Amino acid sequence: MIVSDVIAKSLKKEGIKDIFMLTGYGAMYLNDSIEKEGIKYIAARNEAAAPMMAEAYAKAKNSVGAVCVTAGPGATNALPGLAEAYVDSTPIVVISGQVENINTADYYKKLNIRTLGTAEFSITRILKNITKYSVKLTDPNKSQYEIEKAIHISKTGRPGPVWIEIPLDIQSKKVIKNKLKKFKPKYKQKNYIKLYKKIYFKLLNSKKPLFAIGNGLKQSGSKDIFNKIQKKLNIPYITTRFANDIFPHKNKLNLGLCGIKGLPHTKKITEKCDLLIGLGCRFAPTFCMGNPKNFAKKAYTISINNDQNELNLNLKKIDLKINGSLFEFLSGFYNYIKKTKKINFKKWENECLFEKKNNYIPNIYSKKEPIDLYKFMYELDDLSPSNSILITDAGSNYYIGGQAWNFNKGQIEISSSANAAMGLSLPLSIGASVAKKNNVVLSVTGDGSIELNIQELKTISHYKLNIKTFVINNGGYVSMKKWQGNFFDGNILDSEDQTGVGTLNFKKIANAFDLNYLSIKKISDIKKIIKKILKNKKPYLIEVFTDPNQKIYGKEF
Repeated sequence: MIVSDVIAKSLKKEGIKDIFMLTGYGAMYLNDSIEKEGIKYIAARNEAAAPMMAEAYAKAKNSVGAVCVTAGPGATNALPGLAEAYVDSTPIVVISGQVENINTADYYKKLNIRTLGTAEFSITRILKNITKYSVKLTDPNKSQYEIEKAIHISKTGRPGPVWIEIPLDIQSKKVIKNKLKKFKPKYKQKNYIKLYKKIYFKLLNSKKPLFAIGNGLKQSGSKDIFNKIQKKLNIPYITTRFANDIFPHKNKLNLGLCGIKGLPHTKKITEKCDLLIGLGCRFAPTFCMGNPKNFAKKAYTISINNDQNELNLNLKKIDLKINGSLFEFLSGFYNYIKKTKKINFKKWENECLFEKKNNYIPNIYSKKEPIDLYKFMYELDDLSPSNSILITDAGSNYYIGGQAWNFNKGQIEISSSANAAMGLSLPLSIGASVAKKNNVVLSVTGDGSIELNIQELKTISHYKLNIKTFVINNGGYVSMKKWQGNFFDGNILDSEDQTGVGTLNFKKIANAFDLNYLSIKKISDIKKIIKKILKNKKPYLIEVFTDPNQKIYGKEF
């Protein structure tokens, strides 16, 4: 075998069935071996989109996403998507090609050479702060070892992206199977029994406890064990944006999304609670109403997190810090409390339920024209099939989607949750669709956001993916105009007159990318059009004309 064959076989052995890539000379042996090994490759139109696709794939399957890119500009193009996976704690593995080792700048360690070979850039120089692990493979006998190690690291602890760079002469090097080094992970179990006793004692003395659920609960596969704990304790819970889709909002104990763009009632409830238990939740400013120090100020705060740095950040005071695997911790905690007496929080539960029922966002029921985006997103949620996938982009549709969707039919949401980056809806929808081939993807983007990765519309049509792309036409960059107006007395930058940033002709764009086009211009169109497109699995581009003066509930920053 040659090294690239080992790489492809190791990826397959580690469970990689699909890979997002754009072929290139610098990765040509890798490309060939991946195809021969039977790993399905999905060709992006730009390397920047490939890691975004892999990120959505990993989120949808709760597994590892895979990417292969070429050398030089192919590798540097992939950096924005890599950064997305890093801040969103998503396990993806990126395999990048490189020119022959002797023609790399890194080969000459005593010299500060910027570049040497054709299309050569030593990518590992800049990967340290946006990956959990990165390495340049120079020993052919460590090819299997590096794949196994990288994927293990990507999944364990706080998940995140990893990167392996492989020069051309190493890709094509022959290896003997029994000389290949293998990776053997180490694992040490923790004893939490004293902490279980302490937390249970706090619960016994609490009147108004609250769980704060974060992405860690989803990623660790702890949903079922949390449900068992809830049957015993019946404690209300709030969620971060990452965790907004884990449980149906009709569950009375689910108080929904908390934060500056969360649901109105969550502010009152967090101000009242006396015990706050964070489960895989980082207390970021966005989640903490913009001011972590004043968030749930009356509460004794416990945080269980697999990232010690998040526990040590202390923007919000954490009284009890527990670093470890959330699944392991909750499993042990359930075994501890199931033998204890039941605690009654009925009065607090009723108080939370009252706030939830009486502090809804009224716009979701709007009957006024033009269409209110809250109304559209609420209807889209209501009409969406069970297990469908919502993709939101940056700006108004991201904020409003988080507030209007209820996820009562097992739907999930994938978005740029930490970065709130523009233009990700198309690559994210592709990754989600590849991961969940039988599920419809409802992708909502803005008339400005879609331009950043518009080339991927062709990927959607080429692979005939069951993606319905809704483009919100509200006159362009509404959320930006809102904060420019609020903070700078109406001094608007990037206006249509100044930069040409106007609304595109989406009917012509749909035609150019071989997509079916429809439009929603008034409230009476919403149900009719959505029902029509859900009758088949064809990809669609649907333009939705909404109020250019859209109100968005919650603080700006």
